Amino acid sequence: MELLKLAALCAVCLLPVVLLRKQTPEQALLLTAAILAVAAARCLSLALPLLEEIRALFQLAGIEPAYLSILLRTLAAALVTRLCADLCKDGGSQALASAVETAGAVAALAIAMPLLKAVIELLLMYF
Repeated sequence: MELLKLAALCAVCLLPVVLLRKQTPEQALLLTAAILAVAAARCLSLALPLLEEIRALFQLAGIEPAYLSILLRTLAAALVTRLCADLCKDGGSQALASAVETAGAVAALAIAMPLLKAVIELLLMYF
């Protein structure tokens, strides 16, 4: 149901964005960013109960909470990267979008590095 509400919000706001883009593209970009912020805030509020369930599953499986943190931070980096790159594309700059995507990939690698180290240490223990 929430997906339908968010989809409806975006669909309703699409017409003003398209009309603004012809006359004042910078206002269209600002409206798009505002709609994205509202949608992201709603998605985050819906995700909080899910995060608690995931945390409980990790605890039940005996997995360290630090690994959940790595997973969530990597997911956040991917989502922020996607949204920022799409905003850059909407603003007409493919080059900036590519730069944001590259920075997002590097950030994800940096965030996941402790997990990679833990996997390698685990492998080295058995070989």
